[in-house]
Amino acid sequence: MSESEIKEKQGFFIRFSKSNSISVFRNLCSKILKKSRCAFLDAEYKPLKRGSECNHLSTGKYLARIKSSPSREYMIFKCSCNKICLSFPVMQGSSVYGHVLFAHLNKEPDKRVIDAVRICMDLALKEFQKEQELNKLYETIRPRAIALSTIHTIHRLLSSTLDMDELIERIARLTLQVMRSRHCSIMLLDESKRHLIPKAVIDMDKEIPKTDPQYKKIKLGVRQEGGVAKNGETIFLRNSVCVPLVEEDIIGVISARDKINGAPFDRFELEILITLAEQAVIAIKNAQMYEEQERMAYGSIKTLAALLDAKSPNTFTHSDQFVKMVLAIAEEMKLPREDIANLHYAALLPDTGKFSIPDEILRKPGSLSNREYDIIKKQHLESLKIIEHLEFLKPAMPIIRHHHERYDGTGYPDGLKGDKIPAGARVMSVANAFEAMVSASPYKGKKISIPQAIKEIENNKGRQFDPEVVYAFIGVTKKPEFKNILGASA
Repeated sequence: MSESEIKEKQGFFIRFSKSNSISVFRNLCSKILKKSRCAFLDAEYKPLKRGSECNHLSTGKYLARIKSSPSREYMIFKCSCNKICLSFPVMQGSSVYGHVLFAHLNKEPDKRVIDAVRICMDLALKEFQKEQELNKLYETIRPRAIALSTIHTIHRLLSSTLDMDELIERIARLTLQVMRSRHCSIMLLDESKRHLIPKAVIDMDKEIPKTDPQYKKIKLGVRQEGGVAKNGETIFLRNSVCVPLVEEDIIGVISARDKINGAPFDRFELEILITLAEQAVIAIKNAQMYEEQERMAYGSIKTLAALLDAKSPNTFTHSDQFVKMVLAIAEEMKLPREDIANLHYAALLPDTGKFSIPDEILRKPGSLSNREYDIIKKQHLESLKIIEHLEFLKPAMPIIRHHHERYDGTGYPDGLKGDKIPAGARVMSVANAFEAMVSASPYKGKKISIPQAIKEIENNKGRQFDPEVVYAFIGVTKKPEFKNILGASA
């Protein structure tokens, strides 16, 4: 018998001696044999576990007697304590895997008792074999089930976000879960295809800031990840697995390190990570396409804004500080990413309708007459006609239309009230008023100080402004970044 076969038999017998079926077997035999001690010996009659019930077998005299017996069914003998013992071989086919020993019986068992013990042994062995088959089936099915679950989860990720940073971090955290690992990193190739840029580095034991050396780019071919990205070949080691992210070409790598329980990674987990990587590529490419569309849309808006500003700077569009303020309030309110993107577009072109307002009204010093104010309100809707044919701006149109509404319903153009006003429009209303107060405008009078403007907005919450937006605005003004948002106005 080869050494591997011997080890396989030993492993089988050790698992059998610790299985649930043995617990039941012990209980049944205890009732049949009355207060017996049960021990397990390997094929060479060596105890699997040293204990008081086996110490009397330490002398070779009695082991030799058992070993030399031709019986393969059972054997009754007396140990060094002069007490009765019963030994059964544990067999599969013609192979003996070990022995079960019942020591210190009260009396010598008759054939009826021995047969009952033998039946219990056979039942325990069959039950254990079923457990082994089920475990083997489970270990075969488990990675497939996890792979299917992973595919489903990635699909949910695809539909829930197209923000690249958020998406990649979610994929990294999913990798930690399905691989049961302590560390995961996802790196993408830069435009030159010569370096890998870490996009997400997640460690279960500590928070890793973006300034950490682990976020430093690496050259192709350097370290484990660089080698995988260069050669396109998976690295599968005891404590780490790294696979390429491949579309038509390699776009990056995903790696997992150090399992939570300290065990080595196995082939099934490698399959899971490969499946996850395949789905992750789809999600990443979709996010990249979305980012490209956003860049094109943003470029189109900036071009339109530049054309409008050529007539009179900051008359038809707003300053960069206004846009930053709008986005900062939206972030403070934790609005959904898609809503923030639409709000960004709206903030770039909120008042294009002013293009058709006569210059004498736009440049008139002091207050406007009712007639002039009516012209401004009417021409506000003209902004929608200028941009209504731009498909990517359609989600931003309600924000642009309603950002002059008031929370109490006295605004224009439709007199909407409260939550009926789109959230983005309520945000822009606060930012718009703040900008108007801190910057001079011909028909809005002299500018006031920043603290005065903040106080004025706070005083008008619930009337002109949504209280929730005002609280978020106040939160933004208390942050160190507020001065950066204001720029030259600070």
